[in-house]
Amino acid sequence: MENKGKRPVSDAEWYCRKDPEEERFYDIFFQLCQKYDVRWASASLKERQFIEEVTRVTYERDRALRLGTPLSEVRPSFAS
Repeated sequence: MENKGKRPVSDAEWYCRKDPEEERFYDIFFQLCQKYDVRWASASLKERQFIEEVTRVTYERDRALRLGTPLSEVRPSFAS
């Protein structure tokens, strides 16, 4: 993979690049695991589903606020 006029982007460079949105998602995820005292490696299926859903909603609400989109567009917790 090459950029015009620049040296090729290596696989390592691509792998090490940080996505700010992904970083924000995982920051929220780890905060919620700590808040609810959930250790992911030993969590039950129910605990994992809870943390995943709470993280999704919290992240999407945070992103909507940052982008100025309506919070009504965020799917509520545990909604199908």
